[in-house]
Amino acid sequence: MASTEPQVDDVSMDDEDVATLLGENLVNTILEGGSLDSIKKLLEDGAPVWYQNEAEGTSPLHAAAYTRNPQLAKLLIEKGAVWNAVDYLKITAGDISLSFNDSETYILIRDAGIRAELLLGILSSQNKQKTAQLPSTASNLVLKQDDDTAAGSTDAFLSSKLTYTTDKYGQKVCMVKVRSEEGVEEEVGVMMGWEQGIMEETVRRLVQDHPNSENLTILNVGFGLGIIDTLFQSLPQPPAQHIIIEPHPDVLAHMRETGWYDKPNVTILEGKWQDFIANQKLLGFGGFDIIYTDTFSEDYSALKSFFEELPDILSGPNAKFSFFHGLGATNALFYDVYTYISEMHLANIGLDCTCVYYQDWHRTRRPKPATEAGLLPAVCQAVSANGPEIAPGGAGGAPSSTPKFSSPRNTLSSSTGTVIAIGESSSFNPAPPSQALANSTVTSTGLAFDEEAKLVYGVVLSLRNMIKKISGREEQFTSYRTSAYRMHLFETASGYKFVMLTDPRTEGMRAQLKRIYEGPFLEFVVRNPLVKMDSREQGVDNDNFRAALDRLVRGLPVFL
Repeated sequence: MASTEPQVDDVSMDDEDVATLLGENLVNTILEGGSLDSIKKLLEDGAPVWYQNEAEGTSPLHAAAYTRNPQLAKLLIEKGAVWNAVDYLKITAGDISLSFNDSETYILIRDAGIRAELLLGILSSQNKQKTAQLPSTASNLVLKQDDDTAAGSTDAFLSSKLTYTTDKYGQKVCMVKVRSEEGVEEEVGVMMGWEQGIMEETVRRLVQDHPNSENLTILNVGFGLGIIDTLFQSLPQPPAQHIIIEPHPDVLAHMRETGWYDKPNVTILEGKWQDFIANQKLLGFGGFDIIYTDTFSEDYSALKSFFEELPDILSGPNAKFSFFHGLGATNALFYDVYTYISEMHLANIGLDCTCVYYQDWHRTRRPKPATEAGLLPAVCQAVSANGPEIAPGGAGGAPSSTPKFSSPRNTLSSSTGTVIAIGESSSFNPAPPSQALANSTVTSTGLAFDEEAKLVYGVVLSLRNMIKKISGREEQFTSYRTSAYRMHLFETASGYKFVMLTDPRTEGMRAQLKRIYEGPFLEFVVRNPLVKMDSREQGVDNDNFRAALDRLVRGLPVFL
């Protein structure tokens, strides 16, 4: 008699599928606010702390940062979570903690990064020593991906063509073409005119109170645009000896054209700094009172090697050293990690280090007024931050109800109570802040706030209806692009719509708008019964929300 038992197929999963399921469950459990015990159980069952979900690239550490749970972040780091993992938008868990002002979680992640980078540096050094003793067929430990473009390889950079030109802001720039990961050739700044202010402050700090200021010997590594060397030469008492090391042939040709080879007391060493350390030529100058370095395409290991040579080439205990800190400069977390690492390495060779931060630089530009009855280049008349509140009737009227807004980077506020992306127009000459304030009214912006809101909402509603008619079902769009700007939309289940205007070349910002909703909006608006959420005059009237929103937006990689 035939068996009536059902046939059961042998269903098996490979290790990758299991890791994916466990990792997805771990990320979701953290985001849903699961207990620490339940998360520990998932980790004991083998859930990978390195996992990043397919939808957004969110890792367990990202999720812990979103939930602002330092205890959980510490646990994940102890279990091996990757401190510098980035999601699909190039955002780290540390960036998320910064956007929430969660200093406890951020410091845990930053310190994990410092420990990891120091350990990797030791392993890399040991690996180089072992490799030198092994046959050429031996495999090497790869600690990082090699960058063979002009931006990451000294050899590629020295063989590339540099261009000296002037940008659209009238600043002198030195550019090099680099091929991106997508295979697209793009120009990268080797040195930019906006660095003038940074260099001025650097020279002031290096020269100020120097006991040998009347007879300085100066070494600069990397000429670039020659900004800092020009400042050294412009001192009331020019250097008695000024040595410049520069390896790039195009820069050397530029130096010849601009007369640097003919300047008195200036010596130009053609080559890499490593060459002149190896042949001991730098030692022949007898030590330098001031040393500055700002090279291009060299990584931190090269800079650390330069640190180690300083005791031999500085003139004595009163000598000063400085370098342009561009390490991980496109990411606040990476920048912070390398700030601490460089300070520790300099302390190891007996140098006290002070990191000077510059906040007022080329990314903060004076805003332009709106075009007549138009949305772009700006939808409001922006005014300088922290200015006096002036009534529509002028200085003698009652104070305006528009709240003042402050920011550590002198954020530009607006008479409409919104932060606006400003367009560019070379024909506009901005009025002084005081005049802009005196002339500012709700209607002088080109559009009053309620009209702006109606216009934006009308665009969103019209596009949604058009999409519904085309597709035949209820769908929503996430963005649209014109030649002048791109509008991004994120809509919550409860009907709130978050809109952002950006440069047309910007990638999708829906995830960032979701962060605004889940972060500042829920924290300072939804959970605050005193906030007016339906104001028709000035938007969300809450300084904490505006400050948190400002920090979050300014921390985005696309912010300029």
